[in-house]
Amino acid sequence: MTLHRPDGVTESILVRAHPSLCEGWGECHRWAPAVYPLDDEGYIDIHVLEVPPELAQQAWDGARACPVGVISIVDVVRRELPTEEDEVSDVEVPELFTPELVDRPD
Repeated sequence: MTLHRPDGVTESILVRAHPSLCEGWGECHRWAPAVYPLDDEGYIDIHVLEVPPELAQQAWDGARACPVGVISIVDVVRRELPTEEDEVSDVEVPELFTPELVDRPD
């Protein structure tokens, strides 16, 4: 199943291509050269690729431009960012043992 791009996507996405079905139109590469490399004969040269957020929009555009439909966006890779609730702020930090502070019997 191909996911429809949410507006303002900022997550990484997982792209799957089927090079054996590629007809060499090169539209994917025209829209997203940094995402969709072509081999020496002009066919798509990837199978599965995780695309970083900064190239996600180009990846979507290139996938949509393929006249044969050999490129699918198969997943939006969501990374959980820590929230304020996740931060540990009230943790007791034990004092370090320092020999100078220990009373020694004479």
